Amino acid sequence: MKAINALLLIVVLFLCSCSHPKDLVYRDIRSFKLRQAGLQQSAVNMDIRMFNPNGYCMKLKDADVDVYINGKLLGKMEVVGRCAVPGLDTFLMPVTLNVDMKNILPNTWQLFMNSEVNIKLAGTIKAGRHGVFIKVPLDYEGKQDIRSSLNW
Repeated sequence: MKAINALLLIVVLFLCSCSHPKDLVYRDIRSFKLRQAGLQQSAVNMDIRMFNPNGYCMKLKDADVDVYINGKLLGKMEVVGRCAVPGLDTFLMPVTLNVDMKNILPNTWQLFMNSEVNIKLAGTIKAGRHGVFIKVPLDYEGKQDIRSSLNW
C-alpha cells in the first residue's frame, strides 16, 4: 500500500511541476530560397528567427500556421524536421511555406513597389520535451522588409 501511495505522490508531483510553456516570440524572417516553382503552387524554404522565453530547452515539430501578407492568405507553413530550441535564447526555425500562387499573383506589383509588407502568422506549433508535446499558439502581426531577406 505504501508503494502505491508513493507512486501516486510522484505522479501528482510530476504533473504539478509541468507548467505551460510561454509563447515563442517572433523576431523576423531570414533567407528566402525558392525550392519549387509552379503555376498552381510553389514552395519556399526560409528560416524564422524566434526567441524562447522559457528557461528550458524544447523541440518543435508539426506546424499548422497560416501566413498572410498584407491581409491576404499566402499559404501554409510547415516545420522542416524537428527543431531544437535552446532555453532563453534566439534560434532559427527552418520552415517550408507552401504558397498558393493565385493568392500571391495579385500582390506581385505591390511587392515590387514597396519592399515592406505586413506579415501575419496565425496558428499553432507542437512544442515539447522528453517526448511530451503540446500545441503552442503562434500569433504575430507586424512589418517586414522582404528585400533584405531574399537569398536567390
